[in-house]
Order: sequence, then structure tokens, then C-alpha cells
Amino acid sequence: MRKIILPVTIFTLIFVIGCTRLPLSEETGLGPGEYKGKVNTEEIKYENNSLKEELDKAKAELEELEKEYFSLAKSNENIIFKLEEAESKLKIVASEDIPRFNIEDTDKNSIITYLKDSAKLVESSTKGIEVISTDERIVFRTLGYGENYSQIFIWDEGANKPVLIDGAAFDKEGSYEWIGKYILIKTDGKNKVLDIENKKITGTFDEPEKLQLLDGTNTVLLKHEDNKFALYDFANDSNKQINLDNNKYNDFNLQKGSVVFSGTYVDEGVEYELRASITLDKLKEIYEIKSIDEVEAAENTEGKNPESAEDEENITVNTETEESAGEDTV
Repeated sequence: MRKIILPVTIFTLIFVIGCTRLPLSEETGLGPGEYKGKVNTEEIKYENNSLKEELDKAKAELEELEKEYFSLAKSNENIIFKLEEAESKLKIVASEDIPRFNIEDTDKNSIITYLKDSAKLVESSTKGIEVISTDERIVFRTLGYGENYSQIFIWDEGANKPVLIDGAAFDKEGSYEWIGKYILIKTDGKNKVLDIENKKITGTFDEPEKLQLLDGTNTVLLKHEDNKFALYDFANDSNKQINLDNNKYNDFNLQKGSVVFSGTYVDEGVEYELRASITLDKLKEIYEIKSIDEVEAAENTEGKNPESAEDEENITVNTETEESAGEDTV
């Protein structure tokens, strides 16, 4: 009996062993004997993290290279601008004709610096650049270039180059001065009025012996060589003659809000001094002289009114004249 039980037991054990196998791994799909040469999950995660770090590092290096590239590109651009500006200045020095001005940085300070640097380069007895005004617009003139000794330019902030003002040129003996917000150019026996706001010569008249701006207006009182007096509105280029005896009156002065015309004449061996006075307000009323504020207000509301049919008018001043021998009487 024992002989029978033992073979049965051995057979049962062999059958059980042969039919028993471990299932495949749910995570990897591999059996116990198939893990050889395979990395575990933690090693894969570590390797992925390492690759991500290397990628982030490569991206950072790329961004840094891009910054360096743009920095170098901007630096090269600035160098080119500086070279072009230097070339422009050298051309100004070498030029015999009216020079060409041109810059890239168009803010007011850069324009002024450019002009002053150019002026230093051309400082000599024959050439130069003079900055006249740096207020709302930059006004400057060249000296010793072209056919005329001096040429005026106006340069607006934001513009790459200035505007050459046609007619705003004068010879070496010429000069300029301010009358209100305008520039009076004196050259070759003529006076020209430069309107800076509109960038043009607004009027021209023969150079007088005496000139006086009437405060708050665009009108000047003139005395010419033949003792003729006139009121010239340089904003509108209109002229009005004042009828005074030019054989007697030969001068004028402003005194305490009045215009005093003076002169002399001889009668039967006696010399008389004459004075005729008129208040500025009365003068403005008679000759329809408007203040700058009135002109600007009219232009803003109704537009510029046309001038009278004749540009030149003759109006007689109704003044009281006192005469005396050897005395100054107003």
C-alpha cells in the first residue's frame, strides 16, 4: 500500500509544479525571468528629468545668444549711424556750396548738439554755423557757404533735416535782429521779415533810417531818408504812409505811450522847433492797427480777413502842433 501511495504523491507534486506559473507584471508586461537588461520606473523618471534639465539649459543658452545677437545688431546699427553722422559733418567741412544737414536722432538736444559739433569743426575765418534760437523751433544760419555769405535754416524736432528758408540769405555786410517773434534781415539796402512759425519771408521793404516796433503788434513805424514816415505791417506785407510835412518833420520817438514827431523850420531868420504827438491807442485806431492777440483771435474764429483794396494808403494824422523859438515843446 505504501508503495502505491508514494508514486501517486510524487506524480501529484510534479503535476502541480508543472502547472503553476507567475502572471506577467501589470506595469511592464514582463514575466519574472524577462526583467534582465530592463531599467526600472525610477531610473526612467530620473533620465527624463535629466533630459528636461538639459533642454531647459539649452533654451536658456539660446535665449542668451539671441540677446547677444540683438545687442550686437543694435551696436552695429549705432556705429553705422555715428559713421554716417561723422561723414555728414566732414561733408559740411569740405562743402563750398550750402551744406546738407542730416541726422538720425531727431530730438531737440541731439539736433542742437549736432549743429554745435559741426560748428566746432568748421570754425575758421571763412566758414561757420551759428545757432540763433532753440525755442519752439531751432533756427540757425551758415556762414561762408554758397553764393550768399549767410543762409538761415529752421529745424523742427522730429525731422531728419532742416528747411532752407527761401530768401532768408544775406551778404557778409548784412545782419539780423529780432522784432517781436520775427527776425528782421538787413542786407543790400533791403529789409526782409522772416516768419519763423510759417517758415517763410513774409515781407520786404527798403531799409529805413529809423525803425520802431509798436509793442503788441506786427507793425513797425518807419522813417525813410526823404523824411517820409510809414507804418508797415510785416505779417501782412502792407504799408500805410503818414502824411506829415517832410520839410519840417524829420524824426520820431516813443514817449509815455505816445509817438512824438519832431523837426525844425526857419521863418524870417528865426528857427522853430516843432513837435506833433499822438497816443499809440489813437494811432492804432486811425490806422486800424490790430494787436497780435486780436489778429490771432480773428484767424481762429473767422479766418484771415482780406486786406483793403490798396496795399498802400495815405492817411493824414490830425495832430496838434505847437511851435516855439528855441524851446522843446510837446
